[in-house]
Amino acid sequence: MLQYLRLMRIPHWIKNFFILAPLVFSLHFMMLPSILMSVYAFAAFCLVSSSVYILNDLIDREKDRLHPVKKHRPLASGKASPAAAIILASVLFLGGLAITYFINLNTLLAYAGYFAVILLYSLFIKNEVILDVFFIALGFVLRVVAGAAAIGVGLSNWIFLTTLFISLFLGFGKRRHELVLIEDSHKHRPVLKDYSVLLLDYMIVISVTLTIITYSLYVIDPDTIARFGTRSLLYTLPFVLYGLFRYMYDIYRKEEGGDPADIVIRDKHILADVALCGILVLVILYFKL
Repeated sequence: MLQYLRLMRIPHWIKNFFILAPLVFSLHFMMLPSILMSVYAFAAFCLVSSSVYILNDLIDREKDRLHPVKKHRPLASGKASPAAAIILASVLFLGGLAITYFINLNTLLAYAGYFAVILLYSLFIKNEVILDVFFIALGFVLRVVAGAAAIGVGLSNWIFLTTLFISLFLGFGKRRHELVLIEDSHKHRPVLKDYSVLLLDYMIVISVTLTIITYSLYVIDPDTIARFGTRSLLYTLPFVLYGLFRYMYDIYRKEEGGDPADIVIRDKHILADVALCGILVLVILYFKL
């Protein structure tokens, strides 16, 4: 049983907190119906993300045996049955689909789109240089789209752009980690032969710069100030900068970056920074400081 729970990668559900961004920034955080819809959407995406993790592990189990860490995964190590894994993935996908069906049609479409994008990535796109990371980023964007759809609000252009750029930053950081730290990395992930450390360094810097620019423009945008009735979102910028720079420190000095969820969980500085930034955003938006 434990091996199948490991297959679901429950700690990685932290990525689905992107779904809650529209709830907070739409000022619906105190509205019980919106909270419930967001929680349902979060639960659905936890199920579908576990489903695609399992499918990806099924597809990659031979290559994962060449990876120093992934070789210990249940399917790669032979501790989990492929047939049972397929059944579990199907149950998880259908469970999430049922939840989104009872939310609304737009959330269901975002759910189906997410599953299609990640399935395409696992089967084909992950071997296409640069496009592979864009598909990873698209998965994060669709989480935010689903969060907005669940509570019936429009998606801010600034949130869309910031989500896209930070997702690209995380994706290119992951590729750099794989390229630098895994011996014969192209055997584990063929697309890595088309990357170089220098190319990924440029892409990481560009992506993190665009993340900072778009978030900065968002918090000082007159429309943002008028909508929230406060200029104080500007004070969240140091937390955003620290979190991004700390993540870069983990990539370049600690040689991490393999998976964002693992870094956030292990790096107590980032975890504390995210928590404090989240609290500050809520206080500013809902108490008009």
